Amino acid sequence: MSTDVCPECDNHMWMRGHHANYDHIHAAEVLPPAKHTDSHIIRHGYAVGMGGSIPQTWVFFENLEPALVFGRAGRMSSHDIRSYGVYEAARENRFDARGRVDVTTLLVAGKSIDREGDEAEIFRRWVRGCDPESAYYESGWARSSGKRSAIR
Repeated sequence: MSTDVCPECDNHMWMRGHHANYDHIHAAEVLPPAKHTDSHIIRHGYAVGMGGSIPQTWVFFENLEPALVFGRAGRMSSHDIRSYGVYEAARENRFDARGRVDVTTLLVAGKSIDREGDEAEIFRRWVRGCDPESAYYESGWARSSGKRSAIR
């Protein structure tokens, strides 16, 4: 992680300070398009920001379901995490040829999308997408009698 002070990161209270997983955290009105080259990758997904008695923390997810579950479960600690938000986001990894380092930036867009709509249905989709034999969330698939079937 780089140690340079970035005015764009320092411009927003909830993005200030050191973040273990990111060199930069920027607010974005519009997310950049997805990209994948040898030296520049941009993935779209969702960022969960949380804070309280712990330092402000950001975690990126490619799918909405695990992001919402993670945010809600963290908030249930109530002692350590007193606030959270889930946002549309992009995670950018690029090689900085001048500094000869990899730079990771989290781009956070819009207003928080948690606690809106039918979260119960999103939580059910998350359960259906979990596989006890895998650490990955399987968007669009459910386990049924040991066979995979598309979620409808």
